[in-house]
Amino acid sequence: MVTGKKECPKCHGEGRVKEKNGTIHICFDCLQDGSMDQHDKKIKDASEFGIRL
Repeated sequence: MVTGKKECPKCHGEGRVKEKNGTIHICFDCLQDGSMDQHDKKIKDASEFGIRL
């Protein structure tokens, strides 16, 4: 998801951050600096994120 060559200390290149309270959100630092690719070719399943439906 993150296309930049540097690894973000918050999301570690995943593009999403999991907070201590369990909430998950996008990495705003990567979004702001333009290193996120919003058109990911690989469609992800919820289980890849550890989300149970």
